Amino acid sequence: MALSDAEWTLVLKAWGPVESDLAGHGQVVLLRLFKDHPETLQLFPKFKSLQQVELAGSADIKAHGNTVISKLGDLLKQKGGHATLLRPLGESHAKKHKIPLANFKLICDVIVTVMKEKYSDFGPDSQAAMSKALDLIFAGMGPLYQEFGFAG
Repeated sequence: MALSDAEWTLVLKAWGPVESDLAGHGQVVLLRLFKDHPETLQLFPKFKSLQQVELAGSADIKAHGNTVISKLGDLLKQKGGHATLLRPLGESHAKKHKIPLANFKLICDVIVTVMKEKYSDFGPDSQAAMSKALDLIFAGMGPLYQEFGFAG
């Protein structure tokens, strides 16, 4: 599942525009996740009582989106050597937040979809490389969940 140097180049090039507005991109990704997969909203105690209109204007959604996209950028920049950075993320999502593993696939798919819609130069090769990179990163969550005793 390792990515080639060429694939990592595509991933990091595609990620560049995302980094210009981490909070904005994160907000769009979370709102899209909640719209396309409304069941995921229940995993966020801080947001689950908000209506769709309230979600869109929520500073907390934007702040959490910033955290999600910023951490993901940090992981991507490791070009596959992300185990040390992934560990605390896996621990918090297994022990504290109790986020089922399937939800990582959902958000990864949403990230690629949003990037495809926002950037005309995010073509099929970049999409495939990004999907592969996200799959690689979050494939490491399963073993961490097991280690932390969460079936996920």
